[in-house]
Amino acid sequence: MQKIVILLFLFLGSQVFASPQDSLVERIFNEMYNQHYSKAEEMLLTNKNHIDSVLFAVLSVDMSYWKNVTGTDTPDYPAFENDLQQLSSGIPASSTQQAIRLVTLSYQLRYELKRFKLIKAISTRQETKALFTALKPNETLPPGQQELYELYSALFQYFDNYLKPFFVSDKTENCSEALKTMTGLYQSESRITKTLVAYFLGKTWLKYENNATNAVEYFQWLHKNYPENIKFDELLDECNEQLK
Repeated sequence: MQKIVILLFLFLGSQVFASPQDSLVERIFNEMYNQHYSKAEEMLLTNKNHIDSVLFAVLSVDMSYWKNVTGTDTPDYPAFENDLQQLSSGIPASSTQQAIRLVTLSYQLRYELKRFKLIKAISTRQETKALFTALKPNETLPPGQQELYELYSALFQYFDNYLKPFFVSDKTENCSEALKTMTGLYQSESRITKTLVAYFLGKTWLKYENNATNAVEYFQWLHKNYPENIKFDELLDECNEQLK
């Protein structure tokens, strides 16, 4: 599990935290999370040659997921599946291609769980773990990448254990440990990290743990910081309704 996350952030970390792309990536990120998809897509495509290929894949698939799956009341599942297929085409031979494949697998797993395609989700989990095993990263993470490394490690730990049978002895303990790790990362000074943590924690507590009490503060923060995101407003309303 750790091998894949290490490899992925060896590609991503310097781009997110230490390169001249910082302000551009954050602007695209802010437009996307305020649901200005056309503007975000235009910025992304216009600057494709100036953005690392793995980071470009992350922004592309995340935007497609928001635009076509989670951020709309009229989802276009075929459009998202097509975007996934385009980003995943061919057998990943190079490390860059493997990193991109790992990115798309993470979204594919979320998508399949959201649509209750549990058999496919189990298969995707197996493919992801097989790719973990095949990777042999031999570098260490720079300090600036540690938060995102911890976040995605915790996310994989949670969903890897979530898919295990209920009778597995350490399932609950491992899920709780993953949630604890993400909760600590909510204090991040990085807007991108804090946004991702808030969304993942809010959705996990609300949709998977059925605990609106623990979810509400994350959607309050997201609604405050991305006031044009209708989905954050709806999720906050859902929490408040359950807390009445």
